[in-house]
Amino acid sequence: MKADSSLASVVIYSPNNSGKRVYPLTRISVHCVVGQCIAYSAGMIFANPDFEASSNYGIGKDGSIGQYVPEAYRSWCTSSYDNDNRAITIEVASDIDAPYKVTDAAYKALIKLLVDICRRNDKKKLLWFGDKDQSLSYSPKPDELVMTVHRWFANKSCPGDYLYNLHGTIAAEVTKQLTGSAASVSAAAAAAAAPASSSSARKETASLSAVDHAESGYTISTKQAMAVQILLNAYGYKGKDGKALTVDGAFGVNTEYAVVQYQKKNKVPSDGIVGPVTWNLLLGSN
Repeated sequence: MKADSSLASVVIYSPNNSGKRVYPLTRISVHCVVGQCIAYSAGMIFANPDFEASSNYGIGKDGSIGQYVPEAYRSWCTSSYDNDNRAITIEVASDIDAPYKVTDAAYKALIKLLVDICRRNDKKKLLWFGDKDQSLSYSPKPDELVMTVHRWFANKSCPGDYLYNLHGTIAAEVTKQLTGSAASVSAAAAAAAAPASSSSARKETASLSAVDHAESGYTISTKQAMAVQILLNAYGYKGKDGKALTVDGAFGVNTEYAVVQYQKKNKVPSDGIVGPVTWNLLLGSN
């Protein structure tokens, strides 16, 4: 697969897509990964067909940009057939806890990527209405893209309140840059000026179901466990049986064994628990 954007330094094809979109491109959907990953790690997860999810692009904590599904194709990202067929979807590395902050490097890369997407697709305006009904009923002009969010289509807080509160600022900044009248600002500066969200009580889950994880006080979802298995396989770690891990989302003996070996190699507490340190380390490995 050839990257659509020259900004993409990582190109990893994901089979988790529906081929060419059946509607014209009219939307942009920005997501949060819930983990400070790099573009390569997100791409490795989406490249596994068992994961059954993807995005067109991913942005790492370091500002790295990856492309996983062609822009002309429908990714599996927002829990909405209709929206995924209309939107270019972008996953952005974030903290694992609310409000799911992103780094300045990731924020600046997001602005650059959005400007690039708009320019190449002959779009001059990026619009954010902040209202689901208005956004979905609006018929964009040929030179407009409308921002939509995952939380409108599923019981998730994605893209997290940090990015959600910045959507108006992002839309305005991208539109200004398209007219040549603005320079990118930092995420922290933009967040300071952004209004607070009324949905801060929502809890982010990157999962289909959350289960207790080794009675540790942490939970790990089916999707997160699958991501752990995919990454450990990619980094060459095996289960207690000496075989590659089965990507099934079940955190069993073999997965725990591989986690322990990974923790020992990376000199972190080897308890077999994928807490915040191990999770972010896995996502940031290459």
